[in-house]
Amino acid sequence: MVDRARLRSWLESTKTRGMALGLEQTASALASLDCQSIGHRTLHVAGSNGKGTLCAVLSAALSQENIPHLMFSSPHLIDVEERIRLNGIPVSSEQFDIALSRVYAATEANNISITFFEATFLIAMAVADAHAIDVLILETGLGGRLDATRVAKADVCAVTSLSLEHTDILGNTLTQIAREKAAIARPGSPLIVRRPPQPEVVMAVEEEARTAGSKVLDEPKLPAEVTWVDVANATTYVEEATLIARAVWPHLVTDIHQVMPALVELQWPARMHYLTSSSHQGITFLLEGAHNSSGMTRACDELRGTMPAQWVLIFGCSPQSNLEEMLAPLLKMCAKEPPQAILLTEPQGGRYPGVARSVLKGHFEPLTTTSISLHATPKDAVEACRNLLPSGGLVLSIGSLYLQGNVIETLDLDRDEVMKICAKQSKNTTQ
Repeated sequence: MVDRARLRSWLESTKTRGMALGLEQTASALASLDCQSIGHRTLHVAGSNGKGTLCAVLSAALSQENIPHLMFSSPHLIDVEERIRLNGIPVSSEQFDIALSRVYAATEANNISITFFEATFLIAMAVADAHAIDVLILETGLGGRLDATRVAKADVCAVTSLSLEHTDILGNTLTQIAREKAAIARPGSPLIVRRPPQPEVVMAVEEEARTAGSKVLDEPKLPAEVTWVDVANATTYVEEATLIARAVWPHLVTDIHQVMPALVELQWPARMHYLTSSSHQGITFLLEGAHNSSGMTRACDELRGTMPAQWVLIFGCSPQSNLEEMLAPLLKMCAKEPPQAILLTEPQGGRYPGVARSVLKGHFEPLTTTSISLHATPKDAVEACRNLLPSGGLVLSIGSLYLQGNVIETLDLDRDEVMKICAKQSKNTTQ
């Protein structure tokens, strides 16, 4: 019998090990798991923004075609099981714990120390090993070259849009960051890349692809086959992800005549995610985890011009390298389409404490036509919306992904329904 309390305590303890970029420990742990599953095809995805949406679009498409698959992503909004989805649905606690016990036993027996992210990735690999899947989708956590997910074998890799992020770790230029992410390329395998506008970044990706292969993992040095995907400037994340997914699809399915279905109404939790709750009748919540400056720009571009007359903003975020830059698109949107009220709060449960609401207030105060209130927790902010929108309206919750998880926890919702990835198939059945 699985000792759930002991295993979960051990998993929680791995959070104290922080973050570790490097492949040796994870590679040793994966080898110790002795995963025997064969026959499935694996996609590995990196990028600054949109990588999770690409994974979600492909998961939804695979579900439409009844192709069994597993998707690993991060972070989770509420429950750690969300990081591992079978056919779009988070695994059960029982499935998670069985895989966790394998990871615990393998690492303890071989005296291998791993971080929380490494542990969840290995749990995903153990779940994949225990199920008959045709496709495995892996989303990188940070970067690519030294991300734990890099130790997995992959048949095709993809890189979504790039921006300056984690410059203290990945490099302080877009070219350096592009190289780190393009280093997920596997020797002799397809690398699908969203074409960046900067010629020097394109060149950096191509140079990295020409020498694909990790010395640490004993991979040969062979060129990866780069396919560029051109995306127009006004494209939404879902539209961009769909374009990239179309290029990836033929490398994932075994039947070359099985075309990717056309999807509508993608549900990707906390990403342009509309929710209603009986506990807040008449109010629609729109959750968007735009957690960096480039993500906020894209989100506000998509939202601008769509806000109803009655709307309220809830905002909270994790620490930013440039908070003013991140907030600029949101402040501009609020100035043009003023909300009835702005509720500032601090996300709970994240890796780092949220930015203090008093600090945020200083950035929002120039919006003199809108009332601003401070709330200790997202739950307090959500509850305040009842009085602010007595006749109904829209609440836009934007910022940290953890904030969106906090909002979902506050609403009286079916967790399984809210957290699954799904979509409808359009009447135009092919793309």
